[in-house]
Amino acid sequence: MEYERDRLKHLLIILLEALAASPESGDVQIRILDETAAAGLDEDDVNGLLDWIEAQWDPAATRPWTPARVSTSPGEGTFRHFGSEDSANLSGASLGYLLRLLTEKQIDRSQLEELLQYASYLSVRPIEPMDLDGILEQVLFRPGQPRMTGGASEGFGSVH
Repeated sequence: MEYERDRLKHLLIILLEALAASPESGDVQIRILDETAAAGLDEDDVNGLLDWIEAQWDPAATRPWTPARVSTSPGEGTFRHFGSEDSANLSGASLGYLLRLLTEKQIDRSQLEELLQYASYLSVRPIEPMDLDGILEQVLFRPGQPRMTGGASEGFGSVH
């Protein structure tokens, strides 16, 4: 049993060395075949190693991939870059108004992002300050699921 283990280890070392060699030194498959032949190993040994590696791997023991948790609020050390898309969606006065709400702590940074995102869905651009009332109402006062309606104050409940 020890002899078989040593052969597999030796073959694994050959494979890893061949893979680690510089790309200029030729085809990887040819290098592996040459090295295994020089070591007295054949294709059955390579297949045996691959079978052994597969037997060691237990797919049930691996955890399924889960995406990284995305923070709902920008971190303390982050900054917001306002690009051309923001300028296309909001007039300078509207953006200034939202930033004033942010600096006066009437909204937080995650609410600012939600407002900017919601504004990007509207077809009328750029949005002027007088148009922000409906957006503020939809985003801030309909937590969870703001909808594109005429607004709660107008009594419209249907989605446009």
